[in-house]
Amino acid sequence: MHISISMKIKALLLSFCLCMLCIACVNSAQKPSNGVKLIPVKNSDASEFLNFAETFSDLPLEAQKKELAATNQSLTLNPNDLNNRMKLVMIYGLPSSNLADSPKAQNLLQQLLQENILANAQLAFAHVMFDYLVASNKVSKNNHDDQKRVELLQQKNEALQLKLEAAQQKLDELKNIEKSMGKRELTPKNN
Repeated sequence: MHISISMKIKALLLSFCLCMLCIACVNSAQKPSNGVKLIPVKNSDASEFLNFAETFSDLPLEAQKKELAATNQSLTLNPNDLNNRMKLVMIYGLPSSNLADSPKAQNLLQQLLQENILANAQLAFAHVMFDYLVASNKVSKNNHDDQKRVELLQQKNEALQLKLEAAQQKLDELKNIEKSMGKRELTPKNN
C-alpha cells in the first residue's frame, strides 16, 4: 500500500507541475499590451526539473548515488547553480528516491524559495514540491509518534502480562494450599 500511495503522490505532483508549466507557457506566449516583444529566457520553465525527476526516479540505487555525488561536486564548484540546487532538492525529496531525506529537501527548497530567484513556472513547481515535502514530513512525524505510542503500549502490555502471570502463579499456589488443607481435613487422625 505504501508504494501505491507514493506512486499516486508522484503522479499527482507531476501532473500538477505539468499543468502549472502549461499555464506558465501560455501566459509567457501572450504578447504584452505595451508592444514589447518577450525574449524567451533559457531554463525559465520547470521542464528541466520535471525531466530530471522522471529520469532520476527510474535509476537504480547505485546510479542515484552517482548522480548525488556528481550534483554535490558541481555545487562545490558553483554553489549558486539553480539547476543543481533543484536537483539536490529532488534527490532528497522525490518519493521514488532511494536517498530520500524529506527534512533536508524541505530545508534546501526553503532556502531557494527565500532567495526569490525562481521564474514563475519554476516557482510553481517549487511550491508544489514544498507542499509535498511539508505533507510528507508531517506524515513521517505522525508515523514516528504513532510508532512510539505503539512501543509504549507494547511495553505496558508486557508489564501487565508479567503482573497477570505473577497473579496467576499466586492464585495457583493458593489453590494448591487449599487443596492440601482439604486433604488434611479429610485424612483421619491417628491418636
